[in-house]
Amino acid sequence: MDLLDSKNVNNRIKKRSIGLAVLIHLYLTIGSLGIWLIILTVVTLITSTLLRNDIDEAVASSKNFNKALPFKYFGQVYTHIQHVFHHPINIEEDVFSTIEQELKTRTPIKELDAIAITDSDKDLLAPEQRVFLKGDANSTERGTTLTLILNQSSFGAVRSFEWRVVVGGYVDKNAKFNLIAYSPFTLWFWIMPYIKRETNLLNRVRTVYSSAYNDVDVSTQVRSISETVFDAMVLALDKNGIDTSDLKAQKLQTMNINITGGKVNMGNVVQGAMNKISGAVKGAKA
Repeated sequence: MDLLDSKNVNNRIKKRSIGLAVLIHLYLTIGSLGIWLIILTVVTLITSTLLRNDIDEAVASSKNFNKALPFKYFGQVYTHIQHVFHHPINIEEDVFSTIEQELKTRTPIKELDAIAITDSDKDLLAPEQRVFLKGDANSTERGTTLTLILNQSSFGAVRSFEWRVVVGGYVDKNAKFNLIAYSPFTLWFWIMPYIKRETNLLNRVRTVYSSAYNDVDVSTQVRSISETVFDAMVLALDKNGIDTSDLKAQKLQTMNINITGGKVNMGNVVQGAMNKISGAVKGAKA
């Protein structure tokens, strides 16, 4: 996954962004008799360094995270669905093989690869590693990637299967410039959550391109992936004699949700929507 690959989008710093930033900082520098220039230099240097570290860390350590945001390298979670059922035998292998076969048949996702992701939280006595299955879909023409991530866990004889569709954009050069140029105004709002590792700067410059056609492409892929995983789950559970009426009802509820609307929580369903992503990153304009 190339974080700079914008496909058919001209990824650039816009002239009006440069002009506006120069005018604002020139006015403040003159008005403060040069003091603002010192503040600007220090804060932009700090922001640029932290952003560079976040990008390098994401590229170099896609399998590690610190306390929060385990899937940050792949983007932001767009859809998160969990189904829980009771069964005395762990049927994880059967379920995942069925899902992989259905994905191969219906979608461009050709395989599910195991990926071990480690929580390197320094407050832990030892790092904790968990294994997920990952499937990559084709990116859209506007540089948006979609990644399916699945995992299973057990609580006694209660089985939980989860899947997430993670949407990732490219590093927007214009958003990157704006973040650094206006950091003297914005740093005070994000520095504490950043220090607490509750957020990172990569998500502020990673853009899911805002356009009608890209919205259609992303929505189509997300719905297709979710529909396929739901149907595969029904097949696998039916084969093992497990009641799937709840799962079918869950599918009906989920697939009827307009995924371009707000964030919806419904029973076992946590449905994230496009405005969650566009609220975290500023889409580039055509």
